Amino acid sequence: MSQSSEDPKTGSCEVCQQSAARRCSACKLVFYCSEDHQKSHWKEHKNVCRPFEVARCAEVGRYLKATRDLNPSDIIFTDTPIVFGPKPHRVDEGQFPCVGCCRLLDDQTCHRCPGCFWPVCKPDCQGIKVATLHGFECNILRLRPPSEAKSFYEYYRFDVLIILRALYLQKTNVKKWETMLSLQDHLRERGPNSKVYKSIEEKIYLLQQNYLDPLRNYEKETGQSVLPPVTSEVIHKIYGILDVNATELTEDIDGVILYPTASLMEHNCIPNTVQMIDEKDNLRVTYKAALPIKKDEHITTMYTHILWGTSARRHHLRKTKYFTCKCKRCQDPTELGTYLSALKCLGTENEPCGGVQLPINPTESNCEWACNKCGIKLPNKEIMKFVHHLNGEVEKMMAKRPKVEELEDILGKLLKFLHPNHYLVYSIKHSLVQLYGNEGGIEASSQLLSEKQKMCEELIAITRRLDPGNARLSLYLGVLLNELFIAKFKLFSRNFDAEKKGEFSDTVKDIENILEENKLVLQHEIGSTAGSKLLEVVCQNEAKFKNWMDSENVNVV
Repeated sequence: MSQSSEDPKTGSCEVCQQSAARRCSACKLVFYCSEDHQKSHWKEHKNVCRPFEVARCAEVGRYLKATRDLNPSDIIFTDTPIVFGPKPHRVDEGQFPCVGCCRLLDDQTCHRCPGCFWPVCKPDCQGIKVATLHGFECNILRLRPPSEAKSFYEYYRFDVLIILRALYLQKTNVKKWETMLSLQDHLRERGPNSKVYKSIEEKIYLLQQNYLDPLRNYEKETGQSVLPPVTSEVIHKIYGILDVNATELTEDIDGVILYPTASLMEHNCIPNTVQMIDEKDNLRVTYKAALPIKKDEHITTMYTHILWGTSARRHHLRKTKYFTCKCKRCQDPTELGTYLSALKCLGTENEPCGGVQLPINPTESNCEWACNKCGIKLPNKEIMKFVHHLNGEVEKMMAKRPKVEELEDILGKLLKFLHPNHYLVYSIKHSLVQLYGNEGGIEASSQLLSEKQKMCEELIAITRRLDPGNARLSLYLGVLLNELFIAKFKLFSRNFDAEKKGEFSDTVKDIENILEENKLVLQHEIGSTAGSKLLEVVCQNEAKFKNWMDSENVNVV
């Protein structure tokens, strides 16, 4: 998100670190003391100097805008992390991150770091010895005095580790430290009367008592200076910066990354960029155009979940990012025609009218909802309370890895009240299509495969409408396309008649198109473990299909 201060008139020269007023005219992100230093640095800087500039307006503060027309897949910029680590939110139960790489673990008897005895994924995890990851903090964690922690989660407070890593920047990279502190923190909204302030105060007390105070004692005893003194105000600021600006990883790596340039990007619920994080290249992120972007158009990303309904998205943005969104999708009661938040209208006491309940003005916090057929109105508070209850039921169900029968049962209950495209229904169906035909080792019936195919096609239509540029849902879409392939191929192979090959040409082309589209969709995810694994599966399925075609001597021109 945008930076909090005015555009600086001077900065540090990228070559010699001296005070400089000459700024790169293209990206306006770096300074030089002379033309010679700017020329000498171009070979390195051109990799990050992309077709955008930093602009400012009263409504959103700083933002990025295109300096020329951009086509889908055009690279806009790449960014390397300021800091990376476990999420700054307390883990009270369930899975927890490896302190070396942040991969999720679920066994408390897992491997431990030999230095501090904190949990790691494996003894040779690469992040253990990297100074900017676990290497530095390990030396501080081992200074903690003996304590009688009541539980595993009380002792291992993963939510403070990224603060230690951020503080370490003062010693290792002052430029990154200064860049981080210049980012928006929203401390005014996070003041002493807020819940978040009290939560951060508890974290600061834990940091001081268990790590920073022992560190000061160590420094006095040894005469070494490990970290500069830090005030509680600075720690509040860092937590604010991370909450507002950091990118969350949500697959098998459970951490947050703070990027310098990406933090300036404006939010939109229909983002026009796709974010590609490369786990194998030190979490370098590349932003590409997901949709056509015209010159001077705002370059946008998304800071909430694209598969949440409007009320849930706007609530999350207001509570965690301290702004509200009024984008095209948020202003549309139907959410681009998907009806992702719609409820079935139950009508009068006699019978349902067949219409759907939609918010009259979605960008108003407490707007009434009205049926698009009979006009019956309901208060927002009543709707939100009911949806919140249903969401809790879905979360409880999904937490226990449900079977098909359980998912079908809760789906039936949801469909009594919710539109078939509602985001809670979407989540259940997305799980169901992955289980249909893959549970219990029993061969799926043709009827079940047909149901699976129909459900996949419905979910794909919703997904494409919500995310036309595959900016955020490429993995979701990739899973759906793969399950659609499985259903269509199995049905096709069962119904195939060698003597009527010509009648199946359209089906063959459909299946080939599904495979080709999926490979294109998953190009956005090749840097992630989940994405690369799914792409491998798609390629294997393509080979199986081609082998079957050869064995049946099917040729389609």
